[in-house]
Amino acid sequence: MKKTGVIAGIVILSLGILSFTGKGHCQKSTENRESEKVSADLQQSFRNSLPAETNPTTLNIDEIAYVELEEEIVLGFDTADYLPLGFNAYEGMVFDLNDIDYVELEEEIDLGFNTADYLPEGFNAYEGMDLDLQLALEELDLNSINYIEEEEVIELDFNTRKYLPKGFDPYAK
Repeated sequence: MKKTGVIAGIVILSLGILSFTGKGHCQKSTENRESEKVSADLQQSFRNSLPAETNPTTLNIDEIAYVELEEEIVLGFDTADYLPLGFNAYEGMVFDLNDIDYVELEEEIDLGFNTADYLPEGFNAYEGMDLDLQLALEELDLNSINYIEEEEVIELDFNTRKYLPKGFDPYAK
């Protein structure tokens, strides 16, 4: 409370001094410099009167410790009574790449000619590509795999043409 009283007093005093030093017109530039000097002196004395805790400091975002509180959920009963002895929910949760079912969707591209006619005899594009599976798994970045779900065909059990204008073509420009 004492600090706010001191600050309010300084503000009122500085406003009073500034209001009496002002004039309706500027006579000389030296008077302007004097009023700026008085204003700067008042601001400096105000800054000096502030305690050190109120001075702004620069914070580094990495230095701020973030604590996430985990709320405990009370169910009203002990869940351990309903689980087998020695139950561990995380047991056996080992990620294995072999457990992922990969589906390769290969579109057949018709170029209009046989590409084998333009390749040397006995050409093998995969020749010399001996793959060490263990090394490949070690270098594999799981975040680089794009997982695409297969699209399901949805049948709506009604004919949509009844509800569209005659000659409607969604692909027409």
